[in-house]
Amino acid sequence: MSINEKKIWFDVRMVDHSGIGSTIRGFLDHLTKEQFARLVLISKPGWKNPYPCQVIEVPYPIYSLSSHWAYSKFLNNRRPVLFHMPHYDVPYFLKRPFVATVHDLIHFRFPQYSTQPFSKLYSGLLLKHVVGRARKIITVSNNTKADLIQTFPKSADKIVVIYPGIDDGFKPAPEIQIQTVLNKFNLKKGYLLYVGNLRASKNTTGLIEAYLSLRKTNPEIPQLVLVGKNSLKNFKDNFPPGILHLGEVNHEDLPSIYSGASIFIFPSLYEGFGLPPLEAMACGVPVIVSNRASMPEVCAQAAFFVNPESLESIREGMTTLLNNPNMRKELVQKGFKNINRFSWESFTQKSWAVYENILGESVSR
Repeated sequence: MSINEKKIWFDVRMVDHSGIGSTIRGFLDHLTKEQFARLVLISKPGWKNPYPCQVIEVPYPIYSLSSHWAYSKFLNNRRPVLFHMPHYDVPYFLKRPFVATVHDLIHFRFPQYSTQPFSKLYSGLLLKHVVGRARKIITVSNNTKADLIQTFPKSADKIVVIYPGIDDGFKPAPEIQIQTVLNKFNLKKGYLLYVGNLRASKNTTGLIEAYLSLRKTNPEIPQLVLVGKNSLKNFKDNFPPGILHLGEVNHEDLPSIYSGASIFIFPSLYEGFGLPPLEAMACGVPVIVSNRASMPEVCAQAAFFVNPESLESIREGMTTLLNNPNMRKELVQKGFKNINRFSWESFTQKSWAVYENILGESVSR
């Protein structure tokens, strides 16, 4: 048996992405020395590996034909004992045992939100392949599990739900640090905040329209600050007065940006999990979220829920919290309690236990 046949191969080609990349980094950051000794990372060319384990670079982009044909052949020839793809885009012709992580079914269930043609056809083909071939499927929420079972009933016995964690850096920032970061962006403390990609599925346009409607009747309301990559066609570089788009910011600035907000608002139409509301809670900010998909599961009783398809509901949520400091304080305390349900240590060790169960041995030895 070759050394590759004794090791677990973990695909990190999406490590620099936002959502999926967060789970990859969270997993790797909390492995033990013994676990790293059993791991091989598969990366895109040029990635600088900060972890104490072997890395192999491959020239196969995610969502490409070469990722399915040439990458499958590459893996089959090297015969890893187990392969983990932290996404459903598993090489289609892979013959080795594998685990796949399914974060959400947005491309399949809501193709109208995709910027790519044929996303439903492509995702449906790959998800069907994963359901049929994977040894285990990790989902990041019970909501995604339910979506997967509803669409592919045969997946039920393979699914393991493992919640992601929250980075330790997300906590109430010291006042001097908050002010330093806010000065950098010319912000005044007390703004309303949204963090995430600006796109249709996140309902960012609905948030903007609800805010502008409220601003017409109450011009003194705090500024709305948007953080994240902008994919909105109707708001490119021309955001209306009262709205500031910061774009993508350094990760180390985020805790201070969260901490400087009076309210965090996340009226997304669909999420597989949804880290930003938890990051806001960890920083001591009251949260408004949608009542759809995974949000009630993830936020529990620690958020003010709104109907994302109703501008009036979003507007009412903002008005209610702006006018009720006691409710804001109560939600902050509930938020601190809620985030204790999520940790990267738990996510990592439960994921590793999936490997152990598949291999039928303690791979940590």
